[in-house]
Amino acid sequence: MSEPLVDTVADAQPAAPVAVVTSPLDAEKSAFANFVAFVEHGIEKLGSEAEAELVALAKKYL
Repeated sequence: MSEPLVDTVADAQPAAPVAVVTSPLDAEKSAFANFVAFVEHGIEKLGSEAEAELVALAKKYL
């Protein structure tokens, strides 16, 4: 009788998540994209007259 090719372990630990390594430039690109998305979404909902307030809020909180 042959042994199975794959050993099964009942209490195997799941693999740890792999950390994504990003450069400082990638982090800034992401932050800027979030800033633009926030302002564009706000303009869609509140109108273009709210753009200055939205930019100020984005600078303060993002």
